[in-house]
Amino acid sequence: MRDVTLPGLGASTSCLGFGCASLGSRVSPAQSARALARARDAGICWFDIAPAYGAGEAESLLGRFLRESGGRETVQICTKVGLVPPAQSPAKRLIRSALRPVVAVARPLRAAIRRSGATSNRSIPLTPELLQSSLERSLTRLGTDRVEVYALHNADPADLARDEILRALEDLLASGKARAIAVAGQEEAARAALAQGAPFGVIQLAQPLGAGAADLARQAADQGLGSVTHSVFGVAGQLAALTGQLKSDRALQTRLAEAGYDGAPEDAASALLMARAFAANAEGVVLASMASERSLSRNLAAAARPLDPAAIALCAEIGV
Repeated sequence: MRDVTLPGLGASTSCLGFGCASLGSRVSPAQSARALARARDAGICWFDIAPAYGAGEAESLLGRFLRESGGRETVQICTKVGLVPPAQSPAKRLIRSALRPVVAVARPLRAAIRRSGATSNRSIPLTPELLQSSLERSLTRLGTDRVEVYALHNADPADLARDEILRALEDLLASGKARAIAVAGQEEAARAALAQGAPFGVIQLAQPLGAGAADLARQAADQGLGSVTHSVFGVAGQLAALTGQLKSDRALQTRLAEAGYDGAPEDAASALLMARAFAANAEGVVLASMASERSLSRNLAAAARPLDPAAIALCAEIGV
């Protein structure tokens, strides 16, 4: 596993991070614990979490895993503020539990869980009181006294310049309960954080911005901020779309194979999209979901490849 040292945090961590959004929702508690153990054993030490993830269960599941395995000092945790989990009535819990085994093998049914309300999170306005109370609740669920990164989830760029918000964030840093403050959201929020500078030390944004993500990652590094990218496979289903293209286009298969991305269509598509993410954020952390052994194996293989800057241009060339 290649290590990186994030500017703005000063800690060495794995270039590949575990995105924990599915823990407790699509993935059962027992499966979650096994997935976390496999990832950590493989050298992954960055875990991205939020109070809203896993229909409100993910932080507790990660905290329990770290407590029972004694591994808190070997990992870095990023949690967030700004979204709250959906209300979970007994009926909604039953729907989620009943659909979970089927969703594991039938991707289209994930939409059914979303329609049930089990994963529908909502944004809440940022206030100094919320920043403090949300972090305290997260620390309790995680069973720790601090997180490495505390991120403003889908923050309004205007909030990043509000005096009362900035003072509250500075107080949290001074308390030691968060080692760095991040923004996690759209490109506009990342640019606002870069323009503001302190107290922001990390930006987190979606990889499908393509070349824009690479530009922002370089700008962040130049300014002494770290960068984390997520949604490597596309919020609009880029992995599925590229896999479909490869299945029907032999010339495209050959083109990717010549570039070093061969194998089954989904494996080749996954490898290329991960290569783009690592090349665009060479000094930062790339997040991916790794609940299954297959996804973990593919992501580890991608992390082990030499960085391939040409992957960015190749993705642009084929329209992903």
